Amino acid sequence: MNKIIAIASHKGGVGKTTTVLNLGFSLNQLGQKVMIIDGDPQGGIAVASNLKKRTNLGIINLIKNDASPKDVIIPTRDKTMSVVGIGAIEPEDVLFMEKEALRGNLGRIIQSISKGFDYILLDSPAGLGGIVTALLTVSHSIIIPINCRSIVVKTIPSFLKLINRVRDKLNPSLRIEGMLINMFTGNKTSETEVYNEIMKQFPPTVFFNTLIPFDEKVEQASIKAIPVGLLPEAQNIARAYIDLATELKIREIQKNMGGVGDEYAEGLF
Repeated sequence: MNKIIAIASHKGGVGKTTTVLNLGFSLNQLGQKVMIIDGDPQGGIAVASNLKKRTNLGIINLIKNDASPKDVIIPTRDKTMSVVGIGAIEPEDVLFMEKEALRGNLGRIIQSISKGFDYILLDSPAGLGGIVTALLTVSHSIIIPINCRSIVVKTIPSFLKLINRVRDKLNPSLRIEGMLINMFTGNKTSETEVYNEIMKQFPPTVFFNTLIPFDEKVEQASIKAIPVGLLPEAQNIARAYIDLATELKIREIQKNMGGVGDEYAEGLF
C-alpha cells in the first residue's frame, strides 16, 4: 500500500518545497519508490528540480483533461524517482484549480496517478484554502515544517483547526506525521526562545526528533536544481534529511507493530 504525505503549512517560506524534494530523494536513497507532486500553483517543484527542461505539462493539464498521466509523470535521470509538476499555470487557472479541488477532482487525479509508488509527497501551497483542503483530504498524513519565528508559532492553531476540520468531515484517517523544525541556526537568542515556547505548547511526540539545520548549501543545491544529497560539499545537511527519512520509516514500523497472533504461536515456519 502506498502512502500519500502532504507537506503543508499555514505560512510561506518555511521550506515546504525543499522538504518535499530532499525528503523524497532521501526516501528514494533508502530504497523506496517515490513520486513528488507539486500541488502549489506557484510551481516550486518545477523550479527546484529543473522540471521545465523536460515538460511544461502537469497537474493542471490533467484537471483540464488535455494531457495523460504518462505525459506528466516525469522520471528522474536515473529512473528511480518521479516528479509531477503543476504545469504552466495562468492567473485564471488558480481559481479554476481551487474550484476543481473543492469538487474533489484534484484528489481523484492524485489517487489515480499514485499507484505503484511507495511514497507520494505533496508540495502544498501556504494558507487554508481549497487546494490545501483537497490535498489534506487525499493524504494519509501530514508533515508540518516550522521555522522558529514568533509569527509562525502564533498562527499554528489556525492550521491545526483546518486539519481537525478535514479529519472530522472529509478524511477521518488523516493524522499528523510530525512537526518538523526547519532551517534552525541555533545561534539566535530569539530563535531559541521561540523554540522553547513551541516545545512547551505541544507534546514532544508531535515533533520529529530530527531537526533540519540552516545551511547555505541548500541554496547552492537550489541553484543547481538538485537535492542536497547530490551536492558533494553538502553532506552534513544531506545527512539530516536521511535521518528524517529514517525516522519516518521507524515511526511507521512502530505504529504498525502489533502483538503476536495465534498463527505464530509455534514459530515463524
